[in-house]
Amino acid sequence: MEGSGVINFTNLDRLEDGLSLLSRLIDYPEKTTYADQLLPEVIDQYPKTDQKAELVTIVQELSQQTHLAQQEHYAALFEMNKRYPLYMSYYRMADSRERGVLLAKLNMLYEMFGVSVKSRELVDYLPMLLEFLVFGRFKGDSRNQDVSLAFQVIEDGTYHLLKNAAAKIDDPYIRLVRVIRNELRGCVEMEGNAIG
Repeated sequence: MEGSGVINFTNLDRLEDGLSLLSRLIDYPEKTTYADQLLPEVIDQYPKTDQKAELVTIVQELSQQTHLAQQEHYAALFEMNKRYPLYMSYYRMADSRERGVLLAKLNMLYEMFGVSVKSRELVDYLPMLLEFLVFGRFKGDSRNQDVSLAFQVIEDGTYHLLKNAAAKIDDPYIRLVRVIRNELRGCVEMEGNAIG
């Protein structure tokens, strides 16, 4: 998504169920996150994309861990390690004033498209950004290309997360971040290639 791109809302709509699932998977694992019905759900209901086979493999790997092991794995990777936070603007802005401005803009963007935030997480938290893309009311809104801010934040944050995680590139959660990044790239067209 380097340069200027236009969001393809048809592709985003097709990916809606997939983004909802990806949001659940990249969030802290609940007891039901990797329950027995998850793999059949991914196989049967996840959209047919280039990332689906990799996602199935990731789900199989994470499902083999106990719930406690999943939680420990997740916490050690994303919560107890400042190299891989899931707060997408943290990589570039840390705790600066500019980050506060960006978070305020994201919060306004959520509200503009009918999404209210009722979470203790910051609005740049990757699972929350994905949920915004699922639940936001973009259709027929002349401002819908403003959603590109969310895409830019995810693109930038996942780029830096994956760069920092080069030594852990085989970790299933890091691979899941790459799946998310690649799926969202399929929803953005470079302006010269955009369909009206």
